Amino acid sequence: MRKLVLSLLALALLARADFSPARWALCRALSAGQAQQVCALTLDRTVYAGARADLADLRLVRNGQEIPYVLEALTGSVEQSELRPDILDRSVVPDAGLELTLDLGSTAKHNRLRIATAETNFRTRVRLETSADGRSWAVARADGYVFDFSQGGRSVSVLTVDYPLSTRRYVRATFFGWMRTGAVTGAWLAYYRERPSVWQTIARIAPARREEQRSSLLVLDLGAARLPQSRLRVETGGPPFHRACDIEFSADGQDWRYVAGGVLYRYRDEETSLLEFPEQHERYLRLRIFNGDDRPVPVRSVVVEAVERRLKFLPDAAGGYTLYYGNPEAKPPAYDLGSILARRAPAPEIQLAAGPEEPNPVYRPPPPPRQPWSERHPELLYGTLAAAVLGMGYITVRFLIGAREAGRNAGSR
Repeated sequence: MRKLVLSLLALALLARADFSPARWALCRALSAGQAQQVCALTLDRTVYAGARADLADLRLVRNGQEIPYVLEALTGSVEQSELRPDILDRSVVPDAGLELTLDLGSTAKHNRLRIATAETNFRTRVRLETSADGRSWAVARADGYVFDFSQGGRSVSVLTVDYPLSTRRYVRATFFGWMRTGAVTGAWLAYYRERPSVWQTIARIAPARREEQRSSLLVLDLGAARLPQSRLRVETGGPPFHRACDIEFSADGQDWRYVAGGVLYRYRDEETSLLEFPEQHERYLRLRIFNGDDRPVPVRSVVVEAVERRLKFLPDAAGGYTLYYGNPEAKPPAYDLGSILARRAPAPEIQLAAGPEEPNPVYRPPPPPRQPWSERHPELLYGTLAAAVLGMGYITVRFLIGAREAGRNAGSR
């Protein structure tokens, strides 16, 4: 009896492992050259456009069997430790601006200044100097900027300045043009280190452009929905500038939704052309650049980017595999492979390339949703309504006749 139960369980597991491709519209072929060595396939625009936005319909198959995989997003990481130094001196230097001297109290690693201020709508140059003894100073950065822009209930602020890593105890910050000792209400130093994400290009677009009062409006059509987007790289020209931006998205190019704000700038020795935001999947994107009274910034093109994602699997045999996708009703798979790979020693991965996208030859679209019984038999519904109306009419007539006769009888008495 026990053997029979085990056999039935084994058959059930095998049945569950079988893959039925009829509901998957698209597929691509790939080949693994070696067994038991982790293979990685970088997902591209073709897969993103054909799959669900959450990628829950990806299935890897060999000989009719579903092959476990893991999806890896190559996001970066940030390490930050913030210190609160004492503000020893706060004074205004003629022909320069507000000067603060910060004391950490001991040596520590730091490479970022963060301030708090009640000032609004400003762009202020910042010079940072460091010292080990509070007497001999060296310039760490002479061309930093802090920035705030407020308009229409929205505010974009950059209140941090980065500089080369230092372990010196003292930092002196000069805010050019600020002539009030209370302009800076708080100051912090921090050690900041970022491991960058790995980005891939989703589209490069020459945007449609329209100039409005004090702003430029750039509209991008990505050509498909479901494409991931989490960063813009704006390729500009012209003289130096410093502009606030709004980023909006739309599914139809008509109704727009604000997602994030940012800042673009270019100076003589420094440039920021990147705008990051939470990942989106709509087809249309709109970038509004606030010009104020300055001339519009020339924009040659906008590169739309997303964090790179890789599909990783452990082939049990060399040879051909098929990646299926394009099933909006698929449920997210659950595999043990993530836990298994986490326990393996690090080893080089084999990078694979997928073949061209092809329609699945056995694909059968799902049947249209079954109409309710009342919609499939409207004649019965209308007949029932007509009978109800006639019945109510008959009851009403009988009631009126009875009331009339009762009134006559009461009058004859």
